[in-house]
Amino acid sequence: MRPTEDDVPCARPGPPIGPLGRVVRVPQDPDADEAYRALLPHAHLRELLPDFLCFLVPIAIHELSSASAEHLAALRTELIEDIAAHGDDLMFGGRDQKSARVALVKALAILATAEGGVTILGVHACTEEHEGCPGSFPTGSS
Repeated sequence: MRPTEDDVPCARPGPPIGPLGRVVRVPQDPDADEAYRALLPHAHLRELLPDFLCFLVPIAIHELSSASAEHLAALRTELIEDIAAHGDDLMFGGRDQKSARVALVKALAILATAEGGVTILGVHACTEEHEGCPGSFPTGSS
């Protein structure tokens, strides 16, 4: 006899993962997490950044889904440099704030393709089903 979902004490998959991946907010108290507060010192940014990422990362996942491995490798290097050089603009505003935010979105889209996806800055992004996905439903939910 095959076990049913009620017999298996684990999470059920959430909605199918389509061409936009799965990007969800993760439950956390950003004000209680000291490392998160240090990374994003402004409460306003901590509140809004997860929504910003949940909106734009799926679009970036879709846009980068057809990119070649060579293009992604070059893009990774470019994104690392942009984020390292302009992370302060991302957090505090400045001339390069837009490019820093775009770099962050694209970096998360690339990281979403890793096994298990990525969880950072109040969001989880992934492109394939995996165990422990925050986008899965707990057993018993509908």
